[in-house]
Amino acid sequence: MSFTPIDSYSSLRNTQNEFETTMILRPDTNKEGIQELVVRLQSLFEANGGRMQKIDNWGRRTLAYPIETNRQGIYLYIRHLGGSQMVNELERNLQIFPTVMRYLTVVIDDNVDPEARPSDVDDETLDAATESAPDPVDIAAEAAAAEKAAADKIAAEAAAEKAAADKIVAEAAAAEKAIADKAAAAEKAIADKAAAAEKAIADKAAAAEKAIADKAAAEEAAKDAPAVEADAQTPATKDGE
Repeated sequence: MSFTPIDSYSSLRNTQNEFETTMILRPDTNKEGIQELVVRLQSLFEANGGRMQKIDNWGRRTLAYPIETNRQGIYLYIRHLGGSQMVNELERNLQIFPTVMRYLTVVIDDNVDPEARPSDVDDETLDAATESAPDPVDIAAEAAAAEKAAADKIAAEAAAEKAAADKIVAEAAAAEKAIADKAAAAEKAIADKAAAAEKAIADKAAAAEKAIADKAAAEEAAKDAPAVEADAQTPATKDGE
């Protein structure tokens, strides 16, 4: 594999520096937008004698402070071999690329033999780098919202079960009271009827006793009446006769 000569001290020894560049993309950058950026980066590296060693999409993240009114950004990380001129050209392109809001390039190793450090980039990793995972903050918020919704649902179901149980208890109590009231009314009616029957019997017995007493008195009076009449008809005698 051949590399374009780079005007630097490292190129004289057939070595390159290894850099890593972290970019923050606009949060609304879609898969096609990231693909376009990656293709441009690959072309830039090839045209300047460099090579992409690794690429990783860290997904959408909440920013520490807003950038151009954006509170989130997509973090795209690349590690690459090259020289200082290539880095200058890389950063010039990143400045004008519309989806890139911020970037930072640092040297992580020098005098690297490109032949001794193969690239980890292939079609699969390039495709994976175009997929942006959701923000962990959003995931946590969604999980919390889902958990709250589940808890609210459980609480609502528990409240509904309690309301149903309370209704059953209330209906049972009402039915029990109705039965008790009906039984009490029946007992009172029976008691009233029995009392009325007892009174009727007592009144009838009293009336019968009175009738018997009246009859006996009348018979006694009738028995005494002839003697009184006889006494009334006997002439009075004079004294000494």
